[in-house]
Amino acid sequence: MKPIVFLVLMTMLGLATQAQSFDANIHQTLKNYLSEFPEQTQFSVAIVDGDTTRFYGQVKFSDTINQLDNRASVFQIGSVTKVFTSTLLAQLVIEKQVKLLDSIQYYFSFPLKEKAITLEELSNHTSGLPRLPSNLNLATANPKNPYQFYAEADLEYYLAKEMEVSSGDQPSYQYSNLGAAILAKALENATEKTFAELLSEQIFQPLEMKNSSLDKDSVGGNLVQGLDQNGKETPTWDMGQFEGAGAILLSTQDLSRFVKAHFQDAEDAYSLTTLPTFMVNNNLRIGLGWHILQNEQGNNLYWHNGGTGGYSSSVFMVPETFKAVIILSNVSAYHPKASRIDELGFKLLGAQ
Repeated sequence: MKPIVFLVLMTMLGLATQAQSFDANIHQTLKNYLSEFPEQTQFSVAIVDGDTTRFYGQVKFSDTINQLDNRASVFQIGSVTKVFTSTLLAQLVIEKQVKLLDSIQYYFSFPLKEKAITLEELSNHTSGLPRLPSNLNLATANPKNPYQFYAEADLEYYLAKEMEVSSGDQPSYQYSNLGAAILAKALENATEKTFAELLSEQIFQPLEMKNSSLDKDSVGGNLVQGLDQNGKETPTWDMGQFEGAGAILLSTQDLSRFVKAHFQDAEDAYSLTTLPTFMVNNNLRIGLGWHILQNEQGNNLYWHNGGTGGYSSSVFMVPETFKAVIILSNVSAYHPKASRIDELGFKLLGAQ
């Protein structure tokens, strides 16, 4: 055998061995975390490194943990939806249909009780709005589907009669599901299209996200059954007026396409969402939707998580190094160890 050919073969074997070792370590890490959750719990994970995306799936069944290919399986992503809502905002800004500093009053046909809030403030959680509207009481709502019966008339009544923002001389960060819901409504009114239509036209279709939807019936048998905090089957939440805050259903494979769109060297909606718009403190800034941290190498780390009654998700990306980690699961946001999903994501990102 020629020396050059031999060296090439040895290099290829070395790389293959490294990849197998990496995969084995990831599977073991997932197994360690998954063991803490109920029967039928699934993890669906994507690890992005440049042009390479590796998918890992595991399910806990009868006290054993098995690998499975669930990259096309569908989970509800909860508040990760807010990043998509902000991406729609960014796209409409680029198309000059709206401006970040527009008052939300421009996009509603009736007088709002608070008119000074801007679209940007809804996106970066500096509007001063509370987490939820005052006329939605989760304590008396159906705990298995708390947003289901909050109607459009309820939201409009709140906006016209009850809307209040926190007072202060300077804007401050105050996370708000309500703000994301209002943002989605404003974008619908600006375009005369539904939130579902905007997502499909602007994001899902261009990125070929074929297993992404707001409609659980449209994803059929691909939908993974959600589990409550006790490991019992629980309905997928109907987000109703809060679609923009947490309704999207999608797969790890699709979400990896969305994340990788942020890695392109282009001045587009994805790059616009990653620009800092507000500094919370020395360790945290906010873009449009994204929370911005710094990793140990000093690069910007963009993060968002989400949770509903039957699902938890977490997304981490570092566009400067073309790396990302995505975790989708049917771990309830109310499970006492739900925060371990974020912890797992940080751990996997550090393993790259």
